[in-house]
Amino acid sequence: MKTKIILASKSKIRINLLKNTGVPFTSIGSNYDESIIQTEYKKVKQNIQTISTMVYRLALEKAKNISKDHQEDIVIGCDQVLLFDDKIFLKPKSIKESISQLKQLSGNIHNLVTGTLCIKNEREVWHYISVQEMKMRKLSDEYIGNYIKSMNDKVFSVLGGYEIENIGINLFEKIGKDLFSIQGISILELLVFLRSEGYIE
Repeated sequence: MKTKIILASKSKIRINLLKNTGVPFTSIGSNYDESIIQTEYKKVKQNIQTISTMVYRLALEKAKNISKDHQEDIVIGCDQVLLFDDKIFLKPKSIKESISQLKQLSGNIHNLVTGTLCIKNEREVWHYISVQEMKMRKLSDEYIGNYIKSMNDKVFSVLGGYEIENIGINLFEKIGKDLFSIQGISILELLVFLRSEGYIE
């Protein structure tokens, strides 16, 4: 039986990015409770190294949750965390939190740390960590308010309350070099691995 590829995510952005490559895959949402790991890291001062470990662990646990029932398949796990001023920013839980995050990021540089990995039989066979530096332009309070209003409920589903692939690009002066990783999955590196192992042509 040919090995299937499973994306352990229901993120529309990640699904579309992988779909656009032409790779045949199935998308299955992982029910792993991310707060188990996130809580550990929110209590202490952060840096790129600790955040890289965090996204790796989260991506691994998400993929493992799916791999338990799909032992012979390749499961792709992903996670992403925003790091600013030695603190982690997760998806905002309220309009107030979203406004606070954007006010802090306004005019400053932050990093998006993205973990992408593959597991088979509940064991990791490949992983890649991407760190992308992002420079947000100086935003007025009025602009932030109008932006959040235009995002509606979508603001609660993205880190820092912005979608780089849509109107969120207007918040930035500069972004990192890897647009795929910024959007949540390191597509190019993933394809190199899948091709090297014969899972795709």
